[in-house]
Amino acid sequence: MSKKTMKQRIALVAVSALTAGLFSVVSTPVANAAPNQNAGTAQDAAEVQGVLNIASSISTTGVAAAPGGTNTSNLSVGLINVSDIAGGLVAGTTQTAVLLSTGTLVVYTGAVTASMGNLITVENGTLTAATTGTTNIAVNSSRTAVSAYADGGAGDDLAAAITPNAGATSMIVRLYNKASATSSSDHVNSSNPGTLMGQITVTIASASSAGAIAASKSGVYYTSAYDTTNTNTSDAAGQGAAAATSLQYASITIRDIYGTAVATGGLLQASATNGARVILDGTSGVAGTASTAFSTSVANATALTVSNPTNAPLATTVTVTYNGTVIGTKTFSFWGEVAKVVLGTAEIGKQGTTANNEVKFSLFDAANNPIYFSYAGSASTFTPASGLITSAASDDAVVADVAPAIAADGTITGGQADFTCGSTATKQNLQVQYVNNSGTVITSNLLPVVCAGDAVSFKLSYDKASYAPGEIAKATVSFFDKAGNPSHDNSGAEPTAAAVVISTSGMKGTALIAPANGDNTTNGTVSYSFVVDVTEGTFTNSVTASTVDSAATANGVTSTKVATTTLAIKSSTTTVSNADVLKSIVALIASINKQIQALQKLILKR
Repeated sequence: MSKKTMKQRIALVAVSALTAGLFSVVSTPVANAAPNQNAGTAQDAAEVQGVLNIASSISTTGVAAAPGGTNTSNLSVGLINVSDIAGGLVAGTTQTAVLLSTGTLVVYTGAVTASMGNLITVENGTLTAATTGTTNIAVNSSRTAVSAYADGGAGDDLAAAITPNAGATSMIVRLYNKASATSSSDHVNSSNPGTLMGQITVTIASASSAGAIAASKSGVYYTSAYDTTNTNTSDAAGQGAAAATSLQYASITIRDIYGTAVATGGLLQASATNGARVILDGTSGVAGTASTAFSTSVANATALTVSNPTNAPLATTVTVTYNGTVIGTKTFSFWGEVAKVVLGTAEIGKQGTTANNEVKFSLFDAANNPIYFSYAGSASTFTPASGLITSAASDDAVVADVAPAIAADGTITGGQADFTCGSTATKQNLQVQYVNNSGTVITSNLLPVVCAGDAVSFKLSYDKASYAPGEIAKATVSFFDKAGNPSHDNSGAEPTAAAVVISTSGMKGTALIAPANGDNTTNGTVSYSFVVDVTEGTFTNSVTASTVDSAATANGVTSTKVATTTLAIKSSTTTVSNADVLKSIVALIASINKQIQALQKLILKR
């Protein structure tokens, strides 16, 4: 056994000793055991050896059903809630329940195998009834334990009805399982219990709050789609904002203090501010017709649809109540149709090319809200207002690279459009138009766009004349076309497509900090950072770019092959040698001697 395994087992025994006194180690429930059901739900978990289940079915007569029947015939009285520590319904050693002080909890377990025994115990409670099909059942004198065992054959199911003691605020019910020999001295009992297999911590309540709405357990949560079965307890990412013509959705979760879904019924209401429309459990894709909506036939897992009746920007707060209790509020924002198109940074385009010549753009509504979708609908168009931008019949062909988008944290990014370059280098203003579904035409700003040829030459430079030892240096490689202009940035034919190689002379190590070799150029350049060495001196660095060499040959230009420049490393502090110090002392002494001689002459004259 490994040290880790041994440590884990020791920890498990320690926890068990604290929880169960002298009883033995807590055990995991049988893997195929059925879970419990919510209070008031018909119990369908079959009897399983080593598993303690709660009879969640409630007696309608106020009298607990005689234990020992089938799992479906066992009935509890005054059972308010069934759960476990993790909030589920696992029938293991972490079960919890809530019971009225006047109630009766019925529990049951499955038949033992040959020579095995079951023991059910209770703290702060009393066993009022316990039955099994065998005759060797015993309830101790204090009526806090009952055992059943099988001598040489299979035993029957064991069930027990338990009531809380007067004044008790909680009670604990446990199930133990033990191998039993035929001798009565080895039978399972309170002094010889075996292994803890199930445990229920029962909270005793003076009155029931089950079924009563609890705002702390309920809420309204964004969803990405219409859903009448969604019982969310958190918001779906990236929701709460959409186009004016879009529908937005949320789910309404209504639960009692125990986290149990409230039954159908009651008055559920939703109201929206600023003229927005709402509807409860309507039809998918259909907007409401009023700013308020109500329902008396639905409760938990209700779908909420919110819409904007106009094309204008709109912010609304929706308040949801159930029987007058506020379940939650949610803010929904709708941006209006496109009112402004802003062309941003454009790269240098490639001559004679349509694809991968990219320009950034952003869309805004009349309230200056950024819009993260590229088009309001199929009728919208994104068209050129000059000959440079790609003309296309559909929106997607124009914005071929990146559409405006929203991140999970709500950050909105712009889009990226392609433009066309002619066969010669040129500089021209670019402008585009956006046509909304309403027919409104929006024209962008004018943006100067440059087209250039392939890189046929390059050079290397540094951002400073010299660097201190260990400082970060920035090396920039600049590329030029045949006309001597900065070469294009077209990602389909980058000069850095075949890695740019920079020599490591004067570098501390061989690693470039950023970016990695092969990254795209910006305005015909790409920069690399690295840490300079600690050794002072002047170093010669070089750069090669095989892609540029090939382009130079194709254009009849003499290839640069290798571009070099010097890297100077010099400490900012000045060092002084011993010789310099001695020389200064000699000069100082000579100066003093001259002053003494001058003083002597002055005295003699007097």
